[in-house]
Amino acid sequence: MKAPAILSAIAAVITLPVFADCVAPTPPGNPPSGDKATREEMVAAQSVIKGYDAAVGSYAECIKKNGGRAADAEEAVRNVEKLAAKFNAELKAFKQKNGG
Repeated sequence: MKAPAILSAIAAVITLPVFADCVAPTPPGNPPSGDKATREEMVAAQSVIKGYDAAVGSYAECIKKNGGRAADAEEAVRNVEKLAAKFNAELKAFKQKNGG
């Protein structure tokens, strides 16, 4: 009769993440200066920001599915938008400096 107990324990562990709190992703630092950055640094920063954007999307979806505070998701989305605006400004400076 150990099998049902073991199966119950496994089922409890497998479903545990469903009941976990939604954890907001940590925002990355500011993008590099477009006046000083290399192409590789700008590409890397863009990749990090895209990853952060995806993580915020997952976080917002988690909040929606689990009945969390919509304001928390909205704040995270605003943070992505601010970061993207900073990156785009630096990218514009980078392109102007490098003739792109």
